[in-house]
Amino acid sequence: MVADTYRFKADPTSSVIHPTFHVLGHEFVVDLPIQTLILSAVGAAVLLRWALSIFRLLLEITVLPGTNIKKFQTRGGSTWALVTGATGGIGLEFARQLASKGFNVILLGRRPDALGEVAADIESKYGVKTKTVSVDMASPSARATAFVEVEKLSKDLDLGVLINNVGASHEMPVAFAETDPAEMEAIIQTNIFGTLQLTRAVLPAMIARSKRGPKSLVLNVGSMSGRIPSALLATYSCTKGGLQTWTKALAEEVKADDVTVLMVLPAFVVSNMSKIRKSSLFVPTPKAFVKSTLSRLGLPAGAQGRPYEMTPYWSHAIADYVVGMFGYVSEMAGIKVILSMHKDIRKRALRKKAREAGKGKGKQE
Repeated sequence: MVADTYRFKADPTSSVIHPTFHVLGHEFVVDLPIQTLILSAVGAAVLLRWALSIFRLLLEITVLPGTNIKKFQTRGGSTWALVTGATGGIGLEFARQLASKGFNVILLGRRPDALGEVAADIESKYGVKTKTVSVDMASPSARATAFVEVEKLSKDLDLGVLINNVGASHEMPVAFAETDPAEMEAIIQTNIFGTLQLTRAVLPAMIARSKRGPKSLVLNVGSMSGRIPSALLATYSCTKGGLQTWTKALAEEVKADDVTVLMVLPAFVVSNMSKIRKSSLFVPTPKAFVKSTLSRLGLPAGAQGRPYEMTPYWSHAIADYVVGMFGYVSEMAGIKVILSMHKDIRKRALRKKAREAGKGKGKQE
């Protein structure tokens, strides 16, 4: 009986090698150039890398747990979380779900009456403490006054979590050349200056806390508009893209201080800002989105290869992953699709505005 064997026969005068197979006494020889073997090996490695990457994505959006949010709580203590934009949408859900996990909550928002209602509801449902800070994040003078109070709270309380959620966008999609300067100013003041200045106010206390106790967390809520440039929302897209860069720089700065800084990237979520009222496969409710975020902290999911970023909601993660996989082609396709979508949204918004103006005129007459 002849054993099955495999060997290479090399021709010293040629670049061709001869893989030779002996199977059940039969010899099979295939001539392969060295270049072909190298390219085959490289191709196999690339395919394996893609397969492992996709497998990792599937694990991270289904079964793998992220960092437990309670890791940022002081054992036996009374840890606080500060949530901006806390009276509605994603911010309200962060406040509720953090309270359900035992965090006391500092609620920051623009309307005192809404803040009071949210605070009372959270205290009654979850048995935690709350504090409220009212501030118009688009106003530099209002921020200066409010952030003095916030800084004092960060020193007096055990502040372990900061959720930078507050954000401003355009009334409707609009060409940059036609953007109202006041609207542009409000978006930049809120999304950039407001977020950076608030973080600056509380970060020293969070660093000091982490040196003597558990780690602290700064979670910045970004947007896929910062990942994929969004025509007709250029100013908003710019601010969210800038926050991504800032998040990574800050994360590396304070990593040694045991402060974790992450950016979470949502696509469309049911909210007043998105003007979407009904959830779907690709548009989760704020509750579903926040739940996915808190359960997958630290897992990149769709943001593989981008440090300190995470795209936790499963359909958003798949979309983000596809854009990253195909690079230029998928990004350009995304830009064109978003432009077309925003043109349609603008048309509908203008029609609605015209109808409302007509109704108002009719009432006056």
